[in-house]
Amino acid sequence: MRINGRLLVPISLAAVLTTAACGLSTPAAGQAEVPRSGPSTQSSAPSPGDTPTSSPTPEIPTDAQIPTKAAGTFTTATGNGRVLGKGKKRVRYSVSVEKGIAWGDIPAWKPDRFAASIEQVLAAPNGWATSAQHPVTNAAVNLTRASWSFQRVGTSKVDVDVRLATPRTVDRLCGASGVDTEGVYSCKYGKTIMINLRRWLQGSPGYPVSIDEYHAGVINHEFGHFLGFAHMKCGGRGKPAPVMMTQTMGLGGCMPNVSPFVGNGQFVSGPWAPS
Repeated sequence: MRINGRLLVPISLAAVLTTAACGLSTPAAGQAEVPRSGPSTQSSAPSPGDTPTSSPTPEIPTDAQIPTKAAGTFTTATGNGRVLGKGKKRVRYSVSVEKGIAWGDIPAWKPDRFAASIEQVLAAPNGWATSAQHPVTNAAVNLTRASWSFQRVGTSKVDVDVRLATPRTVDRLCGASGVDTEGVYSCKYGKTIMINLRRWLQGSPGYPVSIDEYHAGVINHEFGHFLGFAHMKCGGRGKPAPVMMTQTMGLGGCMPNVSPFVGNGQFVSGPWAPS
């Protein structure tokens, strides 16, 4: 099967893709995720004969190299980004990075760099901005021909704030909303998406994909929660897994996928799953 131009092959459950494993059942509440990566338009798939490596790229930092705590306050990317897509509902989002991160030898993720990465994910051919060309109808969340456009803004008046933070800060802020992120996971609560620095830098050890693909998976999944989607199950054996599926808990016969849409513009859906 090809998704986003990539050939996908089945993988063992020990190395399956995950975009989230949220602790609560409704998207309005706090939700934690276990990000992994999967196919996107940004790199080529491994051939069936490729051997999985211990990390998405040879330069993935170890746990010891990744700061676990910082200031607990944030710096927001300034200015406004371009409008992504032509969907009917405009989503205004801000992008922030925690202050005081001791990057050491790790290339720093400043707010502008983090913002550019998110914009790339949202604007990708099978990203959420594709909804303008392929509106989403989903009775379970009361959506009828829904579509979205996105714009990053530098003000505090936003629909959602995406924050990159150290594990302890993620644990503290997500924990205040009742979500246990265990030092490694990300979460969405209220109007805030918290991205765990450890997972952002490491991706999924043991899963042979690029770090860019991991970034696409976690951003698409958490924005999906913001747009109103809870978790989903596999829609059928051999089909691409919904981006809202907790795929490390089992693919249920689906193929790994981190995009909300597949190549023909089809929104990938499945039955609702308890979280």
